[in-house]
Amino acid sequence: MRREIFRMPRDRALALLRRAPLVHLASTTPDGSPVLRALDVAVLDDGIAFHGSPTGEKTRCVGRAAVVSAEEVIAHLPSYFTDPERACPATTLYRSVQIHGTVRAVEEPARKAAALEALVRRWQPEGSYRPIDPTTPMYRTAVAGVLVLEVTFDSVDGKEKLLQHRRPEEIRTIVARLRERNAPGDAAAIDAILQASPAAFAPTAASQALPCASARPSR
Repeated sequence: MRREIFRMPRDRALALLRRAPLVHLASTTPDGSPVLRALDVAVLDDGIAFHGSPTGEKTRCVGRAAVVSAEEVIAHLPSYFTDPERACPATTLYRSVQIHGTVRAVEEPARKAAALEALVRRWQPEGSYRPIDPTTPMYRTAVAGVLVLEVTFDSVDGKEKLLQHRRPEEIRTIVARLRERNAPGDAAAIDAILQASPAAFAPTAASQALPCASARPSR
């Protein structure tokens, strides 16, 4: 990562990966052709897992290097928040994570079942189904026939760009403008900024303390 100030701890990076509605997988086929897919995945202890067709293009990525990414936009900041004329200050606050690893076909029935169970449980936490067990007649054939792939966690890089590199007075100005704008998501963006740069709002940094991060502007 070019600027370490933006680095996100591994646990928060994996938390972002877990809550992302979709992730993106980038890899290549043996002839070097690029492959890019949007996937619904389960995040396991040592990688991400997903299922697919045994004859799909993703099978050609098995054994090859891959990158998995997810991101979430925190807020779009217009240029006039900090400059009345120049367009250059316009920016976006965001969190992102990239996983580097290798695509592997999961062959072990128990691990396949665990990955499939995690996928179902993610979107159906209320249950109301019989847990996936590869030893039961109900699931034995299905688990054997489905393709389950995983990408191991060779490296995990999380990034959160939340004004950490800005001067305290700039951060306070932007937070004030977000409070004034009060668009959907702005209150959550303020919380994220305050958590990333608490020193900018300490009494020594500001002549007057702003309301606490949990405060919400009236509507």
